[in-house]
Amino acid sequence: MDWRRVPLTEHMTEAARVVSEAEVVIEFSEAARGWFRVTVFEDLRVSGEDERYFARAVEKDDQSIQSVGAGATPEDAATVCLREAGVSLRRARGKG
Repeated sequence: MDWRRVPLTEHMTEAARVVSEAEVVIEFSEAARGWFRVTVFEDLRVSGEDERYFARAVEKDDQSIQSVGAGATPEDAATVCLREAGVSLRRARGKG
């Protein structure tokens, strides 16, 4: 299905389709370890190409540990998001 062909009204203020999902474990130490669900989206309302994609990572055991990243490609968005997930994990659970 091509969601870009679906008319979005002015009342539909946000719209995105899921491009990909993965689960990633980030481990700096035993104490600073997290299991993240990473979802990459395509923003259906964006007009330019610079940040058409964004990714969200949420730690499975503690949903307060999360990150978001954007990019011109799904891979760019996922890369930024995973880097920020590592920063969030270290801040939440120590430098390890």
